[in-house]
Amino acid sequence: MSKSQRKSKFLRTISFMFQLAIKRMQKINVDSIPNGSVIDIGGGGEGIIGQIGKERVTAIDKFQREIDEAKHKAPEATWVLADARKLEYSDEHFDNATAFFSIMYMSNEDKKKVFKEVYRIISKEGEFWIWDTPITKDEGVFLIKMKVIFPNRTTVRTGYGVSSKIQNVDVTRELLEDVGFRVEIVDSKNKWYFIKAKK
Repeated sequence: MSKSQRKSKFLRTISFMFQLAIKRMQKINVDSIPNGSVIDIGGGGEGIIGQIGKERVTAIDKFQREIDEAKHKAPEATWVLADARKLEYSDEHFDNATAFFSIMYMSNEDKKKVFKEVYRIISKEGEFWIWDTPITKDEGVFLIKMKVIFPNRTTVRTGYGVSSKIQNVDVTRELLEDVGFRVEIVDSKNKWYFIKAKK
């Protein structure tokens, strides 16, 4: 890496940290997750769903470092290095699925592939629960800072950042419906949203 590339990376990191520091924290109550066995898409990092569902959760992530970071927070969960666009599970292998602030890292093309795979591997009556954020800027870095409140009222403070893109609840809903899901609940807040879709 050249000196100018290192400087550019350093400046991006400083900018990210500054924006994260000044962002207003969002309060997100995760009162429950789906029943039965759950595959959590992009579950590394904080491992929120794994911490709540414990041994019921198989959390997948395509980055080993994200899994390594989350494993000690939810040791009872099963952790798998995998690409959600092509999962090596049989049809209807899991009861339900979740994605907690992970689709924000995907292009719309990849989201559709992931949603199709989720549809395939969950049960006939399976549900897919998604927590994510609308993104309305197409330049720079988008950040969201949050306080996650678990069902037992313990809390985790965290933040997520991604290169800016356009993402909103309507597009997410359309992509889910395109692969066959029936969207039953949409709870749209100012800075984040929750969707419950049924197979």
